Parts: sequence; structure tokens; C-alpha cells
Amino acid sequence: MVSLAGVTNSAHIRKITRIFCRRLMAASVLTACVFVAPALASVAHAPLNKVRVPRIDRRAIESLQRWADDEKDSWPEEL
Repeated sequence: MVSLAGVTNSAHIRKITRIFCRRLMAASVLTACVFVAPALASVAHAPLNKVRVPRIDRRAIESLQRWADDEKDSWPEEL
């Protein structure tokens, strides 16, 4: 015959065990997210991003510089 105290104690132990297993699983998942995932990401090769730069038009730059110099002369002295 099982005493009432034994049943309560057994149920309490199962509940504590279940909580412990959940916490252990949560800690394992968190550890994997924090340490393992970034380590795997750093090992993988990143795709090369190529930027195409158009040729510089010297005449356009000189024209812009002349325009900026002309505009600078028309600015008030306070600026």
C-alpha cells in the first residue's frame, strides 16, 4: 500500500525533474544560439560584393568646381 505522503512526494519529484529538464533544454538552446551559430556563420564564406565605379569625368568635376567657386563669392560674409 502506498501512503499519501509517498504519492505527493513522488509527484513533486516528477514536477521538479520536468522543470529541471525544461531549464536544461532552454540553456542548451541558448548556448547553441550564442556560441555555435556565430561560429558556423564565421566559417561560411561570404559572397563577394563588387562595386562598379563609373569613370570620372574630369570636365564635369572642373565645371562643378568653377560653379562652387562662383557661388562662394556671392555668399554673405556672416557665413
